[in-house]
Amino acid sequence: MIDVKEPEEQSLAYRVANLNVSYPKIEQVWHVLDSIRTQNKYKEGTTNYGKRHISVIGPSGVGKSQGLLKYEELNKGITEISADKTIEVDTMPVVYVELPDPFTIKELYQHISHALGFPELPQRISIGDAQRQAFHLLREQKVEVLILDELDYILSSNVTYKAAMNAIKKIANKANITLVLAGTPEAEELLKINFQNYRRYPKMYINRFEQCDEEWCRLLERMEESLALQDSIGLGDPQTKLPQILHSMSFGLLGILTPIIQEMYSLLGVFDGVDKEVTFTSDTLEVLKRAYQNINGDLPRDEFTSMLGKGY
Repeated sequence: MIDVKEPEEQSLAYRVANLNVSYPKIEQVWHVLDSIRTQNKYKEGTTNYGKRHISVIGPSGVGKSQGLLKYEELNKGITEISADKTIEVDTMPVVYVELPDPFTIKELYQHISHALGFPELPQRISIGDAQRQAFHLLREQKVEVLILDELDYILSSNVTYKAAMNAIKKIANKANITLVLAGTPEAEELLKINFQNYRRYPKMYINRFEQCDEEWCRLLERMEESLALQDSIGLGDPQTKLPQILHSMSFGLLGILTPIIQEMYSLLGVFDGVDKEVTFTSDTLEVLKRAYQNINGDLPRDEFTSMLGKGY
């Protein structure tokens, strides 16, 4: 059995394990959601009905889910106590939900309830009961934004696209909240089944870093800042060749880049209590190559490139 030590929050091991940086496109999504929520707080009467929604579209591995989970984390609720101090309610202004796989409408409501801290209901309950439970919790816990991730699961389900999207629409209307629908480019098909859906969920695209350019280097600089190293290693400095090497290894995908860096530090012993700094040498680059192989396995680059082109 592996002896796992509890890392101190200020340790390098803790910072490596929790490496999660944002970048401009993710921050744009956050800004749009902040703007929608702020406007909603000023609305009343008939103008308060029918909230704005968005969809976030991008290939697997670009950081959609991590960025949306981070937004939930940055917008925690509070515990509200009734005037007579008999009832406590934990508000949740932003709630992240991964759609069920396989997707069913009843499981959709169950997943929402579970994300709001309510235990799963028995399978024998009706869709209506599951729906009422979810709507009740959304109102009670004052949810403002509901993020529905992995929209692609609808594509492979036995539920018709129209029925699935109507169920999602009903959530927005009944609970009167803002929805964020997230998925790969394949999921755009769901947003185009009619003009209402097309208009209702304006798309925000998040793509991979296709070039080893200034934006990519700035992302690596943010990573190094987040790691708070004693001495700079030039992670985002083109003169060190690290941006070029890491771009080639990760194909510009945050979902591969972050694990490679974490695995490199693991191989260097950071999680063994060796809180040492890293100076890149030819030996360290060999460790980086091993980290790449550990993360990507033996998948041929041409096969990976082909799959990447399909947006999976």
